[in-house]
Amino acid sequence: MFALGALGRKISNHSLMISACFIAIIYNIILSVSTDSWQLIAAQLLQAAFVAIVMGNGLSYFTELLPNSPGMSTTIYYNGSIIGRLVGNLGGGIIAQFAGFRDVYWVCLAIVIVSFIILWSIRPHKDIEVAT
Repeated sequence: MFALGALGRKISNHSLMISACFIAIIYNIILSVSTDSWQLIAAQLLQAAFVAIVMGNGLSYFTELLPNSPGMSTTIYYNGSIIGRLVGNLGGGIIAQFAGFRDVYWVCLAIVIVSFIILWSIRPHKDIEVAT
């Protein structure tokens, strides 16, 4: 996590978040099609990289999106994290109960693909200098 935080100084947080989505896509594909437990164990390295990027650079990314409102960006990030964990855990449990665990991974894959498309289509915020 510290290494990825330091990498955020050389690579933009936007690029890191896009790469985190790509890692999560690969991770969820592996979970969706795996047949042996060793595949799940190996895939946890991808999950660790994804979590490290999102948790380590997510707040910095939101701060870049709202550079003049650091309090609002922090509030949005942390409230979104809490709501996302709550809805994700409840939703995953409901899907697993009625459809099965493998379908939870397919739903997660769909959500990550939508997130990837949104991040890919958004251009990073550039500070515009106003001539006076």
